[in-house]
Amino acid sequence: MAITGFKKLHNINDGGPRAAARYPGMVYWDYNWRKQGGSSRMIEISKREQFYQQEYCGCVYSLRDSNLHRKSQGRPLIRIGKLYYGQDENEK
Repeated sequence: MAITGFKKLHNINDGGPRAAARYPGMVYWDYNWRKQGGSSRMIEISKREQFYQQEYCGCVYSLRDSNLHRKSQGRPLIRIGKLYYGQDENEK
């Protein structure tokens, strides 16, 4: 689910169905999560379904830069595959 304003919706919605078609039973949701309370709804669904919560865009450069920033702020580094929406703080 893409809610960030940095991504172009038409690019995502162009590639999403093609990517989903490669996997039997996978459905691509062509929905603009940025409008009409969609961001709140996206978080609600993500918590209920315990979706993975990625803390960077997904590329190695973003991971590197995010971790450099976190380190400079005294925050822990991103732990890939360890954070899920709706997860209790103690479970992280």
